[in-house]
Amino acid sequence: MNAPEPASAVADLPPGKRKLIEAALRLTAGGRSFASLGLRELAREAGLNPNTFYRHFDALDDLAREAVESVSRRLRPMLRRERWLAAHDEPLSVPRRACVAFFAFALENREAFMSALAEYHGTSPALREAVRANLHEVSAEMADDVVQLALMPALARETVDEVCTQIVLQLFHLSAEYIDADTARKDALIGYAERFIVRLFSGALALAQHESARAPLPAAP
Repeated sequence: MNAPEPASAVADLPPGKRKLIEAALRLTAGGRSFASLGLRELAREAGLNPNTFYRHFDALDDLAREAVESVSRRLRPMLRRERWLAAHDEPLSVPRRACVAFFAFALENREAFMSALAEYHGTSPALREAVRANLHEVSAEMADDVVQLALMPALARETVDEVCTQIVLQLFHLSAEYIDADTARKDALIGYAERFIVRLFSGALALAQHESARAPLPAAP
């Protein structure tokens, strides 16, 4: 089964708020920070009166956080659905199908992802924390699914959490290249990401088995 068709990241918001967020994402998709935007510039891009901004937000940081959260609210359930469908069809297909779904969503929401990538290392501590908090939610739900679907039953939950955190960060940063890649490179990135996931979990499993074998035996009574 193919990955579900991703929806717009802000489609469920009130029209004025949606237009402001979409305008901000367009303006920041090239690498500008949200903090660099002017309200008049933003309103002009959105086709709204500047006063409309304060009907929806108190400050630009509030708009930026809402933009990040609106993406996360759509990304997370889509990924969870894809993982569960893949696990039901063929458990070994979960890594690849999850990568395909993640990158398809990034491509569909290009401006939001490019803005989030810029803010991940940006100058605003509040926005850096917002992006990282939402990535943490994505990885925590991935770990929940790995445990609930018994995909790695031999790994401790703490280990699953660590591996999922690394996977989500890698996919997030790879999305910047995927968005602008040609078809051949897109396919190569999906293959690389799939191998990265498999190798990371395989390495974690091998390390867990090695540590278990080295554990001292309990003292005889």
